[in-house]
Amino acid sequence: MPKVNIYVPDALYDEIRRTDLPISSIAQQAFRDALSARANADWIAAARTRPTRTTRRIDTAALMDDVRDEFGA
Repeated sequence: MPKVNIYVPDALYDEIRRTDLPISSIAQQAFRDALSARANADWIAAARTRPTRTTRRIDTAALMDDVRDEFGA
């Protein structure tokens, strides 16, 4: 597994060290979260460029009311 250097402000580093948090695990999860957020943003951007499938307006409030009525919510 490659090693990387991550620079953090001194005060943040001191605070992390006082709490004995697993720095490497936290950093790895932060990288995963950032990659996932980017993938989601890319998907949303691509979805917004697709042509609309209909020109008919949909009343989502009425649709949700129908669903609630059907399922007794």
